[in-house]
Amino acid sequence: MDKSYFLDELRLEIGLVREQVQTLSSFYSGITRKFANIMDNRSSVSIYEATDREFIMRVCAGPCYLDQLMSFGEGTLSEVAIKGDLFHQVEQDMQIIYLPFYKTHHLLGIMVLYVPLDYYVVSDDDFVFLKEVGRFIEVQHETFHPHTY
Repeated sequence: MDKSYFLDELRLEIGLVREQVQTLSSFYSGITRKFANIMDNRSSVSIYEATDREFIMRVCAGPCYLDQLMSFGEGTLSEVAIKGDLFHQVEQDMQIIYLPFYKTHHLLGIMVLYVPLDYYVVSDDDFVFLKEVGRFIEVQHETFHPHTY
């Protein structure tokens, strides 16, 4: 399948999520489900909410490779929060992508994707797409304020 066509289809599916949900929790679940529909059984997507002191996993599809609760100031999520931009790393046979999302300059959360190298090769097109997803989450997040989990 052509990658640009694939990403356009996924973009459309994710864009429809907001019309199908009423709460922030269901919004997060809807987005992760769209990714889960295309993942293999080793892939994972999770969304962490940032609080004053910690990151809390709100939803996970696939194997949850990270802890459900992580203290702020420790680990890769904190590094991503400080850097403030999409971060990609490869560990052994797994590509890991961290996508922070914000309200102005306030960190709302981080989406984390684990993708096996032998399943899908992440490219610059994917990074552009994921940044669009992050921006979509940022914009739609406002429609759930105050948070309705």
